[in-house]
Amino acid sequence: MKLRVLFVDDEPNVLNGLRLVLRSLRDKWHMAYATNAVEALGMLAGETFDVIISDMRMPGMDGGDLLAEVQQRYPHMLRIILSGYSDQAMIMKTVKPAHQFLSKPCNHKELEEVVERSMQLRGVLGNDRVRSILSDVEALPSLPEVYQALEAELGKENPSLQYLGDIIEQDMGLTVSLLKLVNSSFFGLRRHVSSPHQAVVLLGTETVKSLMLILALVKKFHVNSSLKVDASLLWQHSTYTGHLARCIAAKCQASKEMIDYSFIGGLLHDVGKLVLLTRFEKEYAEVLKLVREEGFYILDAEQRVFGTTHAEMGAYLLALWGLPAPVVEAVLRHDAPVISDEGVFTPLAAVHVANVLERQLRIIHEDYLLPQLHEEFVHSVGIAHRIDDLTEACRGMLDADDCRESVAS
Repeated sequence: MKLRVLFVDDEPNVLNGLRLVLRSLRDKWHMAYATNAVEALGMLAGETFDVIISDMRMPGMDGGDLLAEVQQRYPHMLRIILSGYSDQAMIMKTVKPAHQFLSKPCNHKELEEVVERSMQLRGVLGNDRVRSILSDVEALPSLPEVYQALEAELGKENPSLQYLGDIIEQDMGLTVSLLKLVNSSFFGLRRHVSSPHQAVVLLGTETVKSLMLILALVKKFHVNSSLKVDASLLWQHSTYTGHLARCIAAKCQASKEMIDYSFIGGLLHDVGKLVLLTRFEKEYAEVLKLVREEGFYILDAEQRVFGTTHAEMGAYLLALWGLPAPVVEAVLRHDAPVISDEGVFTPLAAVHVANVLERQLRIIHEDYLLPQLHEEFVHSVGIAHRIDDLTEACRGMLDADDCRESVAS
C-alpha cells in the first residue's frame, strides 16, 4: 500500500517544485497538495493520510496551529514542518505538535529518507489504538526532582552548561526533547548532536529555558499508586544502563559517535514503559500481575496484553521523532537482539549487555525473571570473549557509584 502524504504551502511555486522533484516517488507515495490550512483540513476530512508536511508561515492559520489541529483530530499521522524561517519563536511554537522539522530548501532525498525512516516501524505495532496514542505523545514526563534541579540551575545568574547537561542526561524525557529540538534542520548544524551536553552548549541557556516553558515539562511524572511501581527505580535503571553502555562501547574501542549513541540508547531503552505506565494504567496492571504472580518475563507479559512490547513502542516513538537509526535499533532490540551477519560492534550490543548486567548486578526485584545475554548475538558482534572483563568493569562502576548520582539524592 502506498504511503499517503499531504503537502501544505501557500506558495504555488513551492508546491509545483515538490511535484516535480518527487515524481520518482509516485510508485511509493500517493501525494496531495493544499495551498492553506483550511483546504488541508478539508482534504483530511475526506481522505486518510499517513503524513502531513506543512510550511510554517501561512496566512490565516499557520503551520504550527495546523499541526496542533491535526494532532487533535488525526493523532496517527506523522507531522513535519518544512519551512524557510528559522525564527526561534516560530520553532518553539512547533516543538509540541511537530514530530520533526526540516528547513527549505530541502533535498528531496533527505525528505524521502526522513519520512521513510520515521514510518518504517509502523508495521511493528499492529494495534491502531496504541499507534494513535504514541503519535499523539508530544513530550515525555520528567521526575519532579530532576525538573526542580534544572529550574534551580537555570535560575542562577551564570548557570553552568556542564551541570545542565549532567542534569538533563539523567532524564529520558528531557533528553529526547532536547535532542529532538537541536537536531532540527532549522539550526543548520552540520553534524547530528547525540548528547545533552553538546545540545546545551549549542542551544544556549535561553533556548533551554524556552524549551522548558513551551514543553510544559513541569508536568510531574505520576504513576498510579495501585501499580506499586517506584518511578525513581525506572529512572535509576535507565541512567545506570546508559552509563554502563557508554563504558562498554569505550572499552570495545567504538568511535566517539557510537559511544554517544550507546549512552543515549541505554538511557532511552525503557522509554516505552513511560508511555505504558502513564497512558495504559489499567492494561499495565495486568502486565504486572502476570510478572509478579505467574512468573512471566516482562516482554512476554506485554506481548500477551498489548500485542506489542515497551521496546517496540519506545522505538516507534523515537523513530517518529527522528532520533538516529542506531539509537532506535538499540531501543527496539535491547532485550531480543538479532544475530549480526557483519560482525561489527554497534550501540545495540552495548545497550543489550549493559541492560542485562545492570539487572544482574543490581537485583531490585528478587522475584522477577532476570534478562540473560543473547550468547549467539554477543558472539556475532565479536565481544563474547570480553564479557567477563566488561562485567567486572561494570561491577566496578556500580560498586564505586561512578554512575552519576540521581539528582534527587
